Amino acid sequence: MDYIYDIILNFQEKYYDFYEWRPSDKIINIKKIPIYKISTSDYLNIKKYLVIIDRNTLSKQSKTILLTNGIEVMGILLDNYGKVIKLSSLLFDESDEILEDKDNIKLINIKYRILKKRNLKLISRHNLERQNYINNYLKNINITKDEYLIKYLYYDIYGIEENDPNKVYNQLLLLSKENLNLLYSSIQKVNLELKK
Repeated sequence: MDYIYDIILNFQEKYYDFYEWRPSDKIINIKKIPIYKISTSDYLNIKKYLVIIDRNTLSKQSKTILLTNGIEVMGILLDNYGKVIKLSSLLFDESDEILEDKDNIKLINIKYRILKKRNLKLISRHNLERQNYINNYLKNINITKDEYLIKYLYYDIYGIEENDPNKVYNQLLLLSKENLNLLYSSIQKVNLELKK
């Protein structure tokens, strides 16, 4: 079995590239971790699907392992039954260093069972967090009670006064799909104004 020493990982339920890590994430330093080289199709399946890996094909003692297909490397966190519960990318230089030595890592035939497809979105973590914030913000607006607020947002964005609160709200919903960053910036600006 091959090992990698002194590596930084950031396990999340969704796979995030290292440049999308946040300071608030629980980043851990692992002193010694086993690494396995597997086929590209197996690697992509583990990345794209929720899977249970047969623990007989891996070290049973380790719940954290690295997998590589010789092109990239990821960390996985397993539960007691072999289910992949979290994934981690690696820092670029650590991944690069491992890949330089990829020919010395023994290829194994890994056995696993696919449970279901992971909920993957082709959107950056930053934009996903903004999108969730805006969706929650708009969902919690009461058109009658918050009429002044949504009209203020509308005016801030379009520079036009609109008297129909339903039309304003629908326009904001539409904008949340078309120009996420404009609506997010306006909400932040209006929230600051209202706190004064």
